Amino acid sequence: MQKKEQTEQKELKGAFPATKRVNKSISKDIEPIDLDVTPVMNLFMVLIPFLVSMAVFTHLAVVDFSLPPSNTSSDEIPQTKELDVSIVITAEGFRVVGTAKKLDMIPKVQNQYQFEQLRALLKAVKFEYPSQKSVVLVIEADVIYDDIIKFMDICRESQFPDVGLSGDIG
Repeated sequence: MQKKEQTEQKELKGAFPATKRVNKSISKDIEPIDLDVTPVMNLFMVLIPFLVSMAVFTHLAVVDFSLPPSNTSSDEIPQTKELDVSIVITAEGFRVVGTAKKLDMIPKVQNQYQFEQLRALLKAVKFEYPSQKSVVLVIEADVIYDDIIKFMDICRESQFPDVGLSGDIG
């Protein structure tokens, strides 16, 4: 038994004590790893301007308009000197219609509406009825959106700020 204890003591003498093992750890030989965040920063440098530019593209223009007045009994409507002006827009041209008047159709010339004649008609109506502020656009289904916006702009330029939209009468 004594021989066995002696061999164990010899083995222990040859081995490093526990305190020296900690000093000889592998961590001193390997350098700490630095994370490379350059690719992530590059991604953000591209992503942020893209998101900001998309916010500009989604900005929508708003066009104010009002609906035509509802049909009510004549007792409730106060009698004033105003004209019920409507502009009937079709694929062939347009027509200005008042309370008691119906003007002739103004046809398209070279597939373009004659907006100058519309300006002249609306200025004449404004001269005769200065308190008139509303116009109703009666639009046929075949009319292009850009033309509708031009009609609305001309009505506003001619001092008719309240532009109403209505569908085709039939």
